[in-house]
Order: sequence, then C-alpha cells, then structure tokens
Amino acid sequence: MKPKTPIMDSKVQQRISVQRPHRVTRYRLARLVLLGVITFVLSGVPPIMATQSKPISEADLSPVILGSNTTGETRDPAYWPFDAHSPWNMPIGSEAQFEPVSSSEWTTQALKYGLQINTTDWSIPIFIADASDPMRSIYSTDYDKLAFEMHVPDAAVPDSSEDGHLHIIDETHNFVIEMLWAKRRADGNLEAPYPNKIDLKGLGVFDTYHGSCAYGGSCTAGLIRKGELHNGIRHALRISLTTAVLNKNTPSGKPYVWPANWADDDGNGSSYTGTGNVYMGSLLAIPTDVNIEAIVGPPGTPIYELARALQDYGAYVVDRGHLNLYGEPSADEEVKQLSWEGLQALPKYLQVVANNSSQRVGGGGTPRRPLAPSF
Repeated sequence: MKPKTPIMDSKVQQRISVQRPHRVTRYRLARLVLLGVITFVLSGVPPIMATQSKPISEADLSPVILGSNTTGETRDPAYWPFDAHSPWNMPIGSEAQFEPVSSSEWTTQALKYGLQINTTDWSIPIFIADASDPMRSIYSTDYDKLAFEMHVPDAAVPDSSEDGHLHIIDETHNFVIEMLWAKRRADGNLEAPYPNKIDLKGLGVFDTYHGSCAYGGSCTAGLIRKGELHNGIRHALRISLTTAVLNKNTPSGKPYVWPANWADDDGNGSSYTGTGNVYMGSLLAIPTDVNIEAIVGPPGTPIYELARALQDYGAYVVDRGHLNLYGEPSADEEVKQLSWEGLQALPKYLQVVANNSSQRVGGGGTPRRPLAPSF
C-alpha cells in the first residue's frame, strides 16, 4: 500500500512551479512582439503564430557515434515524438561520465519522500484531435489576440491543478499546441497566456524559450505515455527537483545547462538555493554498471521498465517541484502498478551525466539502445 505523504508537505511535493518564464519582462515582451512583427512583414504569418525560438540544428546534436536503427520499425509522432537525434530520444552513450549528486540537500530534501509520478494532478493532459472534432479558436491572453485555430476534442480540458496544462495534438499528428494556465471559454474556445506550436518531428528543444515548462522546451517531451510501462519506455523522461537541490550557478554563468535555455523566476533561477552539480537542464541517469534487476527484480514488470528507461535514457531536469516524474493522465492505471519499494530505491542510484551536451548527447560514444525509428 502506497504510504501517504504528510498533508503539510503534499502541495510542495506535487506542485510544479507556478511562476513561468512566459511571464516575461516588459523589455523581453516588447522584443518578442517586434520580432513577431518583422516575421509578419517577411512571411505574412501573424506574429503570434510565428515561432520566436529557433530549434537547435541537428548539426549541433552530434555525439561521437550517432548509431542507427535498422529494425524496419516506424513510429507515430503523436505517441512517440521528436527526431531520433533529439536529446529526448538519444540513449545514454558508452562514454557517459557519471558523477554522484553533490548537493548537500539531495538526501535531506530530494530523497525525502522517494520518487513520485504525477499523472492526474500537476501533469500534462494530451488530447489528439480528429478531423471530425469541432474547429476551435485558441487565444493568447498575453497578446490579446487569436493564436491558432484547430480541431479540438470536446473532452479536452486543462489539468485541474493551478498550472492548468493542456496539450492538443492536431489530426495530422504533426504538431502539438502546448498551453499553460489554459482555460475553456464559455463558447468552447480556449485561451492561455502564450500558446506554443511545437513540431512533433523536430528536436523539441530550442535556443530560446519556447514551450510551457521552466526549462524552455517542449513540455510534451519526457512524459510517460499510456502503454509504455508495459511495452517499454524508449525515450528520456522529465523530472522536477526541489529548489534546495538546484544550483543556479552553472560553469557557464547561466542558471541552466543544455538542453535548457531558461529557468524559473523570469529566467534567472533566483529561487534555486542548492549547491553542487545539479542544474536546470541536467541529465540524471542510473550508471551503466548498476544491476537494475538487483534493485527492482527481473524484466516484465512496470517498475523494471521504468528502471531500464532511467538507465538507458535518463531524465532531464525541466522544472522545480519535488522529486517527480510525469505521465499523461491515461497512463495512471499503469503507474499505480509500480512497486512502491522500487520507487523509493531507484532515485538513490541516480547520478549526473556530467559530459552531456549538444555535441555529446547522453555523453557520447555508442548508444545503449538503437535510435528511434523513422516516422
């Protein structure tokens, strides 16, 4: 039986950061509007629909050995998104350099309640549209104008938590509209401060803020999707950590490391009070020499698949919260099958992949798993 978290700490444990980078300063907002106007003049695309963030090119994502997939599989980007060389799909490499978490608060704060997985609260509901669904307007309240029009299922409602995430994948399965603080209007249309359109066949990471999560990239990325805990998770996971562990003083001087391009607190990470080697954007994984069967038992169980994903792909720090992974709400029944003992044990083995970068995704070398198949 899964023990209850003390009531006084439950909100802290489950909560994702409410202060988001799209609440930008007036200077940044003016700059983005100017960029949008320029894009409109050059391309005829309304400013709010123009992408203000350039995806990092695949040339920037070149581990020592890229690896390949020769299985003949194909995949649907609505269920397994992003390019095979996206950091969200690249496995840990044979040259990954692991470092134990050096934050003094890792044991006293992050490991306090064990690993939690948010599914029905403080998570990311994903709805896939069909051509028969009603056409709806999605408005940006930051810009006070229409952002997108698309088919939206009537069942699509935001997460009930304060963050109010809502993601709508279009009927062609090519893109997702990601929203934070989303609301349904009385007429059935939707609104959010800054809805973002993200290419599901792209990299899912950007050089400037684009998404609805603190790290500045796609919030669809890293979610445990329905069926994966039984059939296998073949991508990196998303994880949040307490601000007592996150260090805002990175070697580069920025409050984040790649693939993050942003941090909480309007990008400056001022709430991060940790010391050590864990930053916004850090990749955490179970080292390759750890026998995960000795921790969670033999293959064939949901907890084994979770452990395998944490060892083969790892988890990227994308938000502040507690020690949380995230699954879409429809994966809740599978998440409930996870061994509570395993969830307590696994985070104790997580270490930082110290040499993860855009040039050495997952640390470089030979990938532990075949690359994601083509679409």
